[in-house]
Amino acid sequence: MVIGLTGGIGAGKSTVANLFRREGALVIDTDVIARQVVAPPSPVLDALAAEFGKSIIQPDGTLDRRLLAAIVFGDPARMARLNAITHPAIRARTLELIEAEPADSTIIVVVPLLFQTGFDKHCDQTISVIAPADERRRRLMARDGSTAADVDARMAAQLPDEEYARRADLVIRNTGDLNGLAREVAAVWSSIDRGGP
Repeated sequence: MVIGLTGGIGAGKSTVANLFRREGALVIDTDVIARQVVAPPSPVLDALAAEFGKSIIQPDGTLDRRLLAAIVFGDPARMARLNAITHPAIRARTLELIEAEPADSTIIVVVPLLFQTGFDKHCDQTISVIAPADERRRRLMARDGSTAADVDARMAAQLPDEEYARRADLVIRNTGDLNGLAREVAAVWSSIDRGGP
């Protein structure tokens, strides 16, 4: 069974994925894969340099992710080019990893843009992680050193929580209480083990 896990930035997808891992799930994180597909030598990295300029390549040959993000953020056309270069490679590698697992595995695939990229079509079920905006803002400012304005701009560029909730089969609400979150994940895991809700 393949379960797509998604949600807005700062919602706690990684925390939820780790809790599912503790319950016995296999976890595939497309953020990790996104870093792997641009690790040199990489045709994806070469394509990004050709599209956005050699300045996005650091002296050690790796991608300057912050600079690339600054170049594309707020520019829909450039963001579309970035996605057109990276998403096919990420999708192909993710599907390879899924195929390599035993058929009876329960696999949680963390995909931030699950619905936007259509990856939900590869999933038997989908879960959205929802968190209050002020909690997400606090987490991101602490984690990334971002300003409140930067965080708000990034959040505004994503689907609203209501849309994540509407499109998912299951919703996990993350209020910042780790014990409560663990109980909710365990309850969802049990429902999945029984064949779904």
